[in-house]
Amino acid sequence: MTKMTSFPRFATIGAAILGASSLVLTGCSASAPAAPGSSGGNTPGPVASAAAGTCGSLPTDTVNDPNGLLAGFPKEVAAGYNLYPYEIRKSAWAGYKSKKTDGFTAAIVGMPPASPFIASMSEAIRTSLKANGVKIVGEFAPDDPTNVPLQLEQFNEALSLKPDVIIYTPIAPEPSVGLAKAAHDAGIPLVAAQVPIDSEYAVSVTRNTPLAVAQVTAGTLKSIRGKGNVLRVDGIPGIPASTFANLGIDAVLKNCPEIKVAGSVTGFFQPATAQAEVQKFLATHPAGVDAVLQAGTMGVGIRNAFEESGMEVPPIADDGSSRGFSSWALAKPDYPFFGTTTPSVRTGQAVADVALRILKGQGPKINQIVEPSVIVSRENLAKLADPSWDHNDLTDLAGAPEDYLPTDRLNKFFAQPGA
Repeated sequence: MTKMTSFPRFATIGAAILGASSLVLTGCSASAPAAPGSSGGNTPGPVASAAAGTCGSLPTDTVNDPNGLLAGFPKEVAAGYNLYPYEIRKSAWAGYKSKKTDGFTAAIVGMPPASPFIASMSEAIRTSLKANGVKIVGEFAPDDPTNVPLQLEQFNEALSLKPDVIIYTPIAPEPSVGLAKAAHDAGIPLVAAQVPIDSEYAVSVTRNTPLAVAQVTAGTLKSIRGKGNVLRVDGIPGIPASTFANLGIDAVLKNCPEIKVAGSVTGFFQPATAQAEVQKFLATHPAGVDAVLQAGTMGVGIRNAFEESGMEVPPIADDGSSRGFSSWALAKPDYPFFGTTTPSVRTGQAVADVALRILKGQGPKINQIVEPSVIVSRENLAKLADPSWDHNDLTDLAGAPEDYLPTDRLNKFFAQPGA
């Protein structure tokens, strides 16, 4: 009998934020290509080639843009909002410019480094601010990534310091809507890092999680010819990360009448928990399933559950890919792999860049700066994965920095880039 694989235990919501921080809903092209960088583009062929309305295709005409603000953007940018559910609004900071020209200060209200992504992104925010001469006058994080009341208190403490800008990674976006308004009333720009806030008073910088999950789900189901039984592995029911992922999965499944959901388990965005729960499912379903659809970041645990159960590993939709799963797939040329990169360092850099742009009066056009994920498939896997990586390495598959909100793309979100 194979020995059970051991994983570091990540705190639940902290790990959850890694895999889901954005949403989706726009009406542009079905596949949402980001500006490709050295990693080789972001839409796998099987997703792009599926006929509209068939299993493996993505929905269109789902924009939440009642004022038509995305019409002023290039098509390739607007397409990145496909499936994003938050309303696109004109930014309340569009006409803002700090009275200062230098000597800016910032307060950071984040999360404890419960996952590698959060730790890496947070460090990149700090490093980028300091490199640009921004003094961090306060940095706060709750003791536990489930402690919403403490984080809300910490935000108010940060507000009392009267920094020039606040960078905030909310545990719970809904209660944060009021905080965004309070910051605006105090004349302090608020930049939401990775977890978006549904408010014109915050500028959210985030990846489009529902679209990413929909793309990897579509590719995975296309690889089994749109027929068969699937297992769903949820994250933490009820939190935004899970809700966003489910939006993406459901959007694809509605076009798959010959796909049957054989069961659902909850993995809490932790590979070890996902492995245990999937193994319990397989113990009562010895025939296995044809594919697995998951909320994100749990690919290694799900894969190991099948191997520990003595079963062939089916296609697993791997949003929030790791080094371990990608290197394992690289070693198996016939395995249909669909995942996403998670560029934690570049995310932090982009967040800091947006904060500085607002202070300098560049004028954010809209409240949601959304970027589609880079999709990893057999076409570009060899460019992104290293065969020397351990197959149980949970480190994020970062990809190339230029694939996530490069300067020329970020410029398009501002009225006066370079001001």
